[in-house]
Amino acid sequence: MTVDSRLRRLLDRGFYAVELPPPFRTERFSVVRNSLTPRNGYSGATTFFDGATFRGHLRRFGVINPINYLLLSRHISQNWKDIVATNRLSSSSGARPKFPKLAAEGRAIETVSLASKRTAQRHLASSYPVILSLDINRFYGSIYTHAIPWAVLGKKEAKRQFANNTLNTHWSAQLDRFCRNCNQRQTIGIPIGPDTSRIISEMILARIDSEICANKTGVSSNQMFHNIDDYQFGVMDMGEAENAEAQFVRVLTRYELQLNDFKTEVSQGIEFSPSYFQREFDILRKQSERAFVEHFFEILYKEINSRPSVNVVGYALKRFAKALAKNEEQDLVREHLQRLLYAQPHQARWVFPLLLGIWQRQPVNSDVRRLLAWGVTTTARRNDVGSLLWFLYAAIFLRVSLGKKVCSAAVGISNELVDLVLLHGRAEGCFSLNMQVIRARYRPLSLTSAAWLPIYEAERKGWDGSPAFTKIGSPKDPGALYADLAANDVQFYVTDRRYFQVEAFDGWGLRETDFDPELARGFFADFLDDFDFYGEDENYE
Repeated sequence: MTVDSRLRRLLDRGFYAVELPPPFRTERFSVVRNSLTPRNGYSGATTFFDGATFRGHLRRFGVINPINYLLLSRHISQNWKDIVATNRLSSSSGARPKFPKLAAEGRAIETVSLASKRTAQRHLASSYPVILSLDINRFYGSIYTHAIPWAVLGKKEAKRQFANNTLNTHWSAQLDRFCRNCNQRQTIGIPIGPDTSRIISEMILARIDSEICANKTGVSSNQMFHNIDDYQFGVMDMGEAENAEAQFVRVLTRYELQLNDFKTEVSQGIEFSPSYFQREFDILRKQSERAFVEHFFEILYKEINSRPSVNVVGYALKRFAKALAKNEEQDLVREHLQRLLYAQPHQARWVFPLLLGIWQRQPVNSDVRRLLAWGVTTTARRNDVGSLLWFLYAAIFLRVSLGKKVCSAAVGISNELVDLVLLHGRAEGCFSLNMQVIRARYRPLSLTSAAWLPIYEAERKGWDGSPAFTKIGSPKDPGALYADLAANDVQFYVTDRRYFQVEAFDGWGLRETDFDPELARGFFADFLDDFDFYGEDENYE
């Protein structure tokens, strides 16, 4: 793959966190990959938001200022061979970033497969009597950007070059600067979500791996496996486990990182076993459609509680999406999905692809309105922005009106991504907003601030003509860079109705016709005979 191909892939497929609803995508971003020329040292703010993991815990995600993301992606693309060489310091990683073919679907870089992780973990458990599991505390949020040249050159050599004033011109030091410029020159933390963060973090982990397994440490590379910051060590006894943990902590400290004490576990013998919860669903073959639905959700509810460390909901709903969509007992499926969403609103991104497909085939009723209003206020109260965005998206998808009281709960958390979707819903006639509050929030802000996204898209789409949202090409747009983006019709939030259809849910393979009972008739029996339950391989952890 060429430098230009890598850059186009990162711009068009790697900008947003995969957890966001379909409208959050870039269009035509790669058109300006060579023409956009910001001044030296351009620095914009990252837009941060909290979103729930499948466990319900909040994690901080980030959307990088697009000018800085372009510069960062360009530098990564140009120095990819050196990045690959750094990654080769480790032979223990299960998540080494790779670029697929440009035409391939999915993200800019490939993700680790669940199967490969299970294979490596199973090998460790069969080769050693004790498995030590360790985790890095707040990994992405704790990364010290100056550790990038430390990772590439080794800390001692990087320090030596810094002292001699020669480090500044090395590509790794320049990468450090590009990372800092993504968040107003701060040195602590890189955002979760963009594919560039996966690439940068893996370089640091490769150096950490090499030092953990260095000569005379007592730990070898074939004893260790990790998927990003989740590590397992195979050891012979508790003494070796204590040494491995001590070595792990010692190296982490060297790179300004810390152990997560709450995730440290020691397993012996058959206590450590990679989870194969998928097989619990095999029993669903050869059942009637109603029995399938009842039994499916019975297994799902049980597995959610018994396996909290894996994303059972994401796996089950996505893997059996067509069986649930085409099932004649759609009212029963709908009731179970609504029940699941009330119980665990943080699973919104996994529930809505199916629930919206069912809802759109019937008139919107009070049950739908009640659930959406409850979801907006509940997720806003929990500051779960990621899930809140999905509830707001669902309301626009179905054109459900949300009143001032419900919308004020969303406005109250003061998040740029939420405000953007609220402005979209208002333009569609769905949301009732107090615009004085929103305008006052954005009036003093520039396009280098964390508010760049709603400011740019609201003006470009004509959603609000007040001074708060008319800054493209003004002094609030240094270098008129956003004017160049707008002139090239670059989008960072796409309102085309094709992104408000079930076909927009990447990787689900759903079509609106799947939810038509007449067209689906006879599908179910063939599905149970022919469907490969293990044909798709994704990481649901």
